[in-house]
Amino acid sequence: MTDSLIDSIPSKMKATINDAMSAIRSSKNPLALSHIDADGITALSIVIQMLERESKKPVWKNLHQLNSETIHTVIDLIAENNPDLVIFSDFGSGQRELIEQFIVPIREVKHILILDHHLPSDAGQPENENSKIIEINPWHFGLSGSYDISGAGVAFLVAYSLSEKNSDLSELAIVGATGDLQHYYGKGFVGLNQHIIQLAEEGNIISVDRDLTFFGINTRPLHLLLEYSTDPFIPGLTGDRDACLLFFNELEIETKVDEDSWRTWVDLEPEEKQGVTQKLFQYILNVYDDPSIAQGIIGDVITLNHRPPRTDLRSAKEFSTLLNACGRNRRSDIGVLVCLGDKNAISTGMTLLQQHRSNLASALRRLEQDGYQEQSGIYIVNDPQTPDTIVGIVIGMAQGARIIPIDKPVIGVSTNVSDDGPMVKISGRARKALVNRGLNLKEAFSSAGDQLNEENDELIVEAGGHPMAAGAFVHRDFLDRFLTLVSSTIERQIH
Repeated sequence: MTDSLIDSIPSKMKATINDAMSAIRSSKNPLALSHIDADGITALSIVIQMLERESKKPVWKNLHQLNSETIHTVIDLIAENNPDLVIFSDFGSGQRELIEQFIVPIREVKHILILDHHLPSDAGQPENENSKIIEINPWHFGLSGSYDISGAGVAFLVAYSLSEKNSDLSELAIVGATGDLQHYYGKGFVGLNQHIIQLAEEGNIISVDRDLTFFGINTRPLHLLLEYSTDPFIPGLTGDRDACLLFFNELEIETKVDEDSWRTWVDLEPEEKQGVTQKLFQYILNVYDDPSIAQGIIGDVITLNHRPPRTDLRSAKEFSTLLNACGRNRRSDIGVLVCLGDKNAISTGMTLLQQHRSNLASALRRLEQDGYQEQSGIYIVNDPQTPDTIVGIVIGMAQGARIIPIDKPVIGVSTNVSDDGPMVKISGRARKALVNRGLNLKEAFSSAGDQLNEENDELIVEAGGHPMAAGAFVHRDFLDRFLTLVSSTIERQIH
């Protein structure tokens, strides 16, 4: 590692990484499990390549959640494959009790690695002595899992500690952190994320430039760049192709190279980019009257130098969105294969990405039309058509576009869940300013869940996440009660 990265890792965290390295090297038959979002997919891809480069042949799988139901899927996988090492990435800290109860007693499993960044129920360092579990989570070592490092970053630290030849995997760690929106917790990436970026820049694995932050700058025709914009969502341009073409015509910017091909953002000359940017600033300010939204259209754009030019794999933002599209369409395995360079998977991933962007745009348009509900401490969006896999993304975009005010957190409710069980999916999002005032969505969800579980002496709620972004599964019969408890808790937190 570079000195800056080594020096930035707390000594106790380094010692725990060393324990993880020993467990990996002694393993003969590992099983790797991870979450379905971009951070979980990249974390798993790092773990797979790390193990393969150590001459291991891992069995791997993504899980939508790690909870009281899916833990039995893990048990079945262990029974089928008899692993001596089980690795959980991008989840596990919030489910440690489940792992202790169901996985630790399995005799064949010698070691269990938890490579997570979500806020655990107890932020103190767990006792790893005399236990199969080796847990690496930044919160245990005085760091933030919300902005210092993501799940993929934690996996990368272990991989790079094993061998400096794994430096190329820094690219995936950055894509994971980008997909987890860790750069939105402040002005750009900070902490261990920034040190990983520095390492990747030094190796010419990535480059970082100030540019337009819209999705599709490498691939989309200019008018589609605006038409499909959802971050920010621009009323009057997003979803209106004629208005987007007129936008460029008024600037006298050619949108076509010739009769058969369109120009993209990377084709524009510097003065053309400047003209578009200035007009976008003016347009967004006229729509929102909020300078912060306009300022967000320009920022650090991370280019992945070893990925094909003019493709959705070329920038960290576009790559992470493609991976999220795979996971949110319940094909996270395709996302993993994309990271591993499978050409057939890349083609499938592109198709899933188109569907994902269409689903997001449709959900945002429904939200504009149907509106939202309000309680004392929260805004609530309940759209039966929005799948549980994208409800969190939708409500985050809605506040980013000011379709929903930002003075309170927004809670999304999805009854369109992956199975036919009694649980509904809850996602919460909030702005950093509220966290600075004392908001902690994860604690609000967990405390409401604990109260309902205790009152009913059964599992009504399972919750986890971060202060700014959290999720829960709630028994549908107790949904209103859960939302009332959460609203009251948040009102106390921020007042």
